Amino acid sequence: MTYGFNFCITKMKIKSKMKKLLLSLIIISAITSCAKKEDEIKSETSTATSTDNSSSINCENYVFDNSSITDNTTSTNLDTKVQNRPTVPVFYPWSGSGQGIYNTCGESNNVWFDCDNETTPYSLIWTNKGRSSEVESADNISINDDQKKLMKEDNNTLYLISEQWHYYNPKYDKLSQCSKFYLNEVFKEHEGTEYDHNLMINILHDEWPVVLSNKAAKYKNEGFDGILFDWWHNGAGNCKPWNVCVRSRTEVESARLAIAKEIRQKVGNDFIIMGNVNWNLKDPVSQYMSGVFLELWKTNNKDYPSIDATIDNASNAMSIEAMEVVLNYWNENLMSPKIIAFETWKYTAPEYKDSDNYSDHVADRLSEENIKLAKLFTAMGLVIPDNGYVLYADNNPDWSGGEHQHHYYDFWKTDLGKPVDNMTEVKSGVAYKKFEKGIVAYNRTSSTETITLDNGSVITLETKEGKFVK
Repeated sequence: MTYGFNFCITKMKIKSKMKKLLLSLIIISAITSCAKKEDEIKSETSTATSTDNSSSINCENYVFDNSSITDNTTSTNLDTKVQNRPTVPVFYPWSGSGQGIYNTCGESNNVWFDCDNETTPYSLIWTNKGRSSEVESADNISINDDQKKLMKEDNNTLYLISEQWHYYNPKYDKLSQCSKFYLNEVFKEHEGTEYDHNLMINILHDEWPVVLSNKAAKYKNEGFDGILFDWWHNGAGNCKPWNVCVRSRTEVESARLAIAKEIRQKVGNDFIIMGNVNWNLKDPVSQYMSGVFLELWKTNNKDYPSIDATIDNASNAMSIEAMEVVLNYWNENLMSPKIIAFETWKYTAPEYKDSDNYSDHVADRLSEENIKLAKLFTAMGLVIPDNGYVLYADNNPDWSGGEHQHHYYDFWKTDLGKPVDNMTEVKSGVAYKKFEKGIVAYNRTSSTETITLDNGSVITLETKEGKFVK
């Protein structure tokens, strides 16, 4: 901020030294006053953009409880739940809020996962309800008895808790400014968006992995099957624009490695560590992870491109071919049970792009093109990974009704039994998998393809088609 001074002295005759001195004092006083005013304005601006009130914080009574929490579980039914999943296991990210997609759930205050019902059966769901509101403590994690009973007795649905690891929402979550994990740092990528004003966590502190491992142990003791971290990639260094980051990709990777390793050592192998990795590959943290959320976002509301090319690094392609690469990479590199939650986004017709009418989006989800794409991506999610879970959802910017909204397609209730074999690749972009009572196949290429099975039967697949054959 700059200030200009325009002192106009017209026809002044200064005859004595006293008058000259007086004039000098007046000018100096004016400059000093303006400089003081500038400092005051700078101070006000700094206060408006800063979240730090540390100068007025008394930390004498602050105590950080770093006592260890032990994994008290003697057995889990994690493998049973995975084996009992249906032919098409559908998942619901951050389920439990609102009334579900058909107003068939959300009425119980005690059970957060009741969106898993006969109308909309889900095999994998996670929520942030029930997690500790204390960022650095697991003390106030408390899951009610109804929720514990459901998580224990439902033997075909995986229940995860979504935990914060690199930022938090001060509207709901507490972190003392006296804490070693507190930063006076705004989460830049959420500012000016539909998301709340969020603050960063000091993920580089060497005690932060211990905090998260204690939380994971507590969640496991309460009955959860695993933990999910959003933004689980090396681009989570608070970057805006994308290449101007507070923390480097190397620093974030080191922090993630330390977190995942500490949790795995604490809870053992019968607890899912899942991260939202989007399109990212070549992740050394995979050695400690047993699940990924592939939220395969795209930059517009149209279709994923089909480029018919070999992808070495799919993170920059965001194409249908890249989906194959991402699915194969994580299926090969995850720990058992290799849970892959595969979310693709629908094509949004131009006439519905700027609509906020719920009925418009329901109609759009049921368009011929979207039903065809939903079948293709569902087939890919079942055929390529060993344990794939699927969702075909709205684009995040489609409307204000929330993210991950979707239609529950009838073909998601297809019953072909359990898979009896791994993927069989016919050619690049064409593959199938055998199930107890049929075949799931897909063709993502630009031409019609045929598959000849061992018994001589032939399956014809149109371009970009997924098929369920009994």
